[in-house]
Amino acid sequence: MKKSVWFLLALLLLGACAGGVARKGEKPQPQTYRSGTEGLRITFATNLPPFILYDTEPFSTLIEIENRGTYDVGGPGDKIYISGFDPTLIQGISTYGEQIPPIEGRGPFVSQGGFDTVNFRGTIRSLYDKKIDKYKATILATACYTYETVASANVCIDPNPFAPTTKAKVCIPASVGLGSQGAPIAVTNVEVEPAPGRTRFVINVHNSGSGDVFRFSPQSLEHCSPYGLGLGYEEVDYVQVADVTISDVSIRPSCKPLDATGHIRLVNGVGKLYCEYTQPRGQSPYTTPLNVILKYGYRQAVSRPIEIRPVA
Repeated sequence: MKKSVWFLLALLLLGACAGGVARKGEKPQPQTYRSGTEGLRITFATNLPPFILYDTEPFSTLIEIENRGTYDVGGPGDKIYISGFDPTLIQGISTYGEQIPPIEGRGPFVSQGGFDTVNFRGTIRSLYDKKIDKYKATILATACYTYETVASANVCIDPNPFAPTTKAKVCIPASVGLGSQGAPIAVTNVEVEPAPGRTRFVINVHNSGSGDVFRFSPQSLEHCSPYGLGLGYEEVDYVQVADVTISDVSIRPSCKPLDATGHIRLVNGVGKLYCEYTQPRGQSPYTTPLNVILKYGYRQAVSRPIEIRPVA
């Protein structure tokens, strides 16, 4: 009896293990990967820099970068900066920042995004010579990069929504919740407002991440630097609407409100986009994908306190 029980348990364990492994000759299956509200995650490596340093030691810090979203980074202008210290005491750190290396995002067959590091090295001036007992500072690491959100929702198109024969329809237009798309800017839901011959969409856009969003442009990416001019009022909280499509037909020209460069402004992290689709006459109700592509710059920062002590 005991042998039979152990045999059954062994079979169950083997079946559980085999469930996560593709069988020989079996093609890998795509995964649902567009979820989550992060782009890049940046952290200071353990003890780099240490909380206490001496002025006879070199200054070194290592920033760990993990792509938690679905868009590849490392393009021109994607950089990491460190700041927050007196450049006369810690020298040799470039104000131009360091290029973020190419890091892949998650994909249909890739469950985790890429990982890499960026190192900063400098020298510490003698505090004893300057008659400084100790120097405290907060080291700030800032990531400035471009990112993209791709949102897709199945919506109901009804050319004659007020017809009384609702039971004969395959769908009824209704709002669709999307949640998140593996990026800090999310299309959280789409409101569907049907009318005879046309359908209006209210697309709700949220900054669901922990950083700041700004215009999708090389100039704004440069202004993101803590050593630059800084992001202006007309740069922060803007998202470019790259495209909005229904059944492979772009309805972006109908979308409002967009500025001259196709950007929508977020107020308190929230924005609304109004688009309209005119459907051909004579069609019955049907469901079809609504796709939204958003492009933007994003800024995140983390900090670490340090204390430098002199060596007499």
